[in-house]
Amino acid sequence: MISQIPLTIAYGGGTNSVAMLCGFLDRGIKPDLIIFSDTGGELPRTYDHISMMSEQTKKWWGIGIEVVFATYKKNKTTLEADCLRNKTLPSLAFGSKSCSVKYKLEPKYKFLKNWMMNRGVEVVRSAVGYDIQEGHRSIGIREKTFWKNLKEINYFPLIEWRMRRPDCVGLILKHGLKLPGKSSCFFCPSMKSQEIINLRDNYREFYDRATKLEENMIPKGRVEGLSFGVKWSEIVSADDNQAKLFQWIDENDPKKIPCGCYDG
Repeated sequence: MISQIPLTIAYGGGTNSVAMLCGFLDRGIKPDLIIFSDTGGELPRTYDHISMMSEQTKKWWGIGIEVVFATYKKNKTTLEADCLRNKTLPSLAFGSKSCSVKYKLEPKYKFLKNWMMNRGVEVVRSAVGYDIQEGHRSIGIREKTFWKNLKEINYFPLIEWRMRRPDCVGLILKHGLKLPGKSSCFFCPSMKSQEIINLRDNYREFYDRATKLEENMIPKGRVEGLSFGVKWSEIVSADDNQAKLFQWIDENDPKKIPCGCYDG
């Protein structure tokens, strides 16, 4: 029966993952294993929140969050270190998603395989935090086999519970927990322009490390920067120039009309 299959959680470190844990607690469901695959590229607030949640899950169920990593020559490595070593960028900058396979999925399945073998487990039920607004992402992956015949049944509790992102936020706050914010690599090619600007303004050290990847890379075709070919430094420069333009207009236009937009 499915209730006898061990329940593992693919913990991403973001809002949905935290809400998923809260939802299991409310329903009296105890996970058997919680895994976070660390690319080495999260911002400090994410690592701090994961540590806090690991202490919380120990109180709830007696188990913490297992943090796993990719390896290089049998040693722990990070996506950033590999990019610098190979003078390249994350694969997403080139339109591929192989970085998520190497740094998220493979470390998870290596650890999970050993965990299953040590317990004589043949199949696990793996909870993934897609919410009801992300239902399309779950299509076609109800059951998969990864990593040398390891078998898991993928399970999407937030979809089953009909939860949207606002519901997830509300559930976390109901439990008196701090919101984790967005979880992603600080040099992720999918970051929006405003997120890049915010990184420059609020996490300058990490912005500089991201642009160092661009400076260090060997250009391939039209790809010269993280934003699918465009350098972050160019995006930031364009934004600064636009801000200066509007500042000049604002200061020198005698017919200036106050903005009526609500910014609350």
